Amino acid sequence: MDRFTIAGLAGAVVVLVALWLFPSVLFPNPGANDAPILWNAPIPLVGLTLLACVAAVVYDRSKASSIATSTALGIFLIGVAVAFLIGLATFANLSNDRYWPFLLSPVVFAPAGLAVLVVGLAGRSINGIEVGRGIVLGGAATLFLIVWMLARGSRDWLLAPYGFDITLLIALEAAVVFLIGRRQRLPRQVGLS
Repeated sequence: MDRFTIAGLAGAVVVLVALWLFPSVLFPNPGANDAPILWNAPIPLVGLTLLACVAAVVYDRSKASSIATSTALGIFLIGVAVAFLIGLATFANLSNDRYWPFLLSPVVFAPAGLAVLVVGLAGRSINGIEVGRGIVLGGAATLFLIVWMLARGSRDWLLAPYGFDITLLIALEAAVVFLIGRRQRLPRQVGLS
């Protein structure tokens, strides 16, 4: 492994530990109505994450990069919708409005994931190996999110920070998926003159 990869992995571990500890450090004894500003904070962060994903795919497409990135981001965004549906089925209660993300997120993330796949793959030659890499990367990121959400459980949504840490995790995972996907470079084509 090169130094960049080791530093990136170490940085990712530090960020994940900080993100896991974030709610308990900022809100050691959270009440039901602490930090109400965080109730709506995920909305703009989700919007920025989705815009960044679409912009990243458009940028990647303009650079004629591997389709693994587009595939991975699309699969991950669809996976976010699946993660919220699993959370809804596992521990959410439809009579409590604090679980609104479990109802709204699939409606937002699934179409965004499909849009990313269409924009990233339309009109490009499809390489099965690159698509497979993208599916594995996006699927791994989705699995990590599902495990994280289930481990945090319902308390993370009922008390401060009301799932804001999950929204941060989704944004960070999308960035990591993009960066890892970008490392899959296409071989340069040699033109005959």
